[in-house]
Amino acid sequence: MPDNLERATLRKISWRLGALLFFVYVLNYLDRTNISIAKIEMQPDIALSEAAFGLGAGLFFIGYVLFEVPSNMILYRVGARYWIARIMFTWGLVSMAMFLVRDEWSFYGLRFLLGVAEAGLVPGVLLYLSQWVPAAHRARLIGVFYVAVPISTVIGAPLSTWLMGFTPWGLTGWQFMFLVEGFPCLLMAFVVLRYLTDKPSQATWLTEQQRTWLTTELAREDAANGSAGHRAASFRAVVKDKRVLGMSFAFFSMIIPLYAMAFFLPTIVKQLGTFTTTQIGWLTAIPYVFAALGMWLLARHSDRTGERTRHYVWPATAGVAGLVVSALNLTGSPVLALAGFTLAAIGCISTLPVFWAQAPYLLAGAAAATGIAFITAIGNIAGFVSPYMVALIKGNGPGLGNSAAAILVTAVFLAVAAGTMAAVGHRIGRRRTREPEPARESSPAP
Repeated sequence: MPDNLERATLRKISWRLGALLFFVYVLNYLDRTNISIAKIEMQPDIALSEAAFGLGAGLFFIGYVLFEVPSNMILYRVGARYWIARIMFTWGLVSMAMFLVRDEWSFYGLRFLLGVAEAGLVPGVLLYLSQWVPAAHRARLIGVFYVAVPISTVIGAPLSTWLMGFTPWGLTGWQFMFLVEGFPCLLMAFVVLRYLTDKPSQATWLTEQQRTWLTTELAREDAANGSAGHRAASFRAVVKDKRVLGMSFAFFSMIIPLYAMAFFLPTIVKQLGTFTTTQIGWLTAIPYVFAALGMWLLARHSDRTGERTRHYVWPATAGVAGLVVSALNLTGSPVLALAGFTLAAIGCISTLPVFWAQAPYLLAGAAAATGIAFITAIGNIAGFVSPYMVALIKGNGPGLGNSAAAILVTAVFLAVAAGTMAAVGHRIGRRRTREPEPARESSPAP
């Protein structure tokens, strides 16, 4: 009976909250990365250099990082429902306003404002899910949320290129695309207000027995984490924790190749052959299809075994190999280059749920709000560094030689992320061995 109760409760949470947040993040990531598709036509239209595009793409993350921690602290106080809805509505407005870009300065300004508007969504959702799902099952539900990253590209790349084929009302194709893809965010803000529930105790869509089991389990786990000394609420105490700093550095290093692919893969695919804009969109989606599958399988296996570190390190190492293969075959074999990018996408993206499933062993309570936001803020600095760094290495030339050098640099960062997480996982493992959690009363759901 306890096993059935656990499974039924977690299934309801997955279908209600996991599915809703999945669609939220699909829209979020689409609005964050459709700039890479728009670049194909927007760059010549407004005479943007490669370096100017890289700077503008990266300025999004300056606004995002500056407001990340304050946003998560506000969410912790006012609740996820209102704050996530607010985030969605404001980013939808700014995303639609991207059709007003006329030169590099308006491009810079709107990209910065988009980052400010979106700040706090991802750490807010991660904090929110930690308040709803016991740690043993968290990678799977975080995987439902994060699978939106590859899915948004699988859907978004062909969709964006298709929308760019329309030029109504005197607009260019990229202007029309921004208007259409930003509008659903405004509508989804009202869906979030209607269906997102702040706390398990308020979940009338769970039975009384399910609510009792969930709140009891989360309270037991929260008390165990608190007694292990993970409750330091001050910002200074959180950022002095070596494991938090290690995860921050690892997240920064893994984000470098992730956003390098997000912003520049369509351009590189375009240079691999004579493809139409629509064909570029479909080819760009291929690596992300496999990344979505890898994420789902990896998260499920990690939850089933209870192991996190190796589930991160080995796929990330495979991603390093994929980036090297891509770099070495850009001018030789487009098929091998795309296969390498596919392996790289698996290494960069499928590991995200496993990465965040480590957080419960570091932080609890208010410290979790600060710590998760700090890790994502440091990681998202790479969102600024990555496109600008890659753009500078690539230059404005038509050839692929400098692109290969840029890809190899991102491979080094991913290798650093794998090594750092191996070290952090070892420290977490030693801490958990010294301070074991109380035995669970029921076995994990299959």
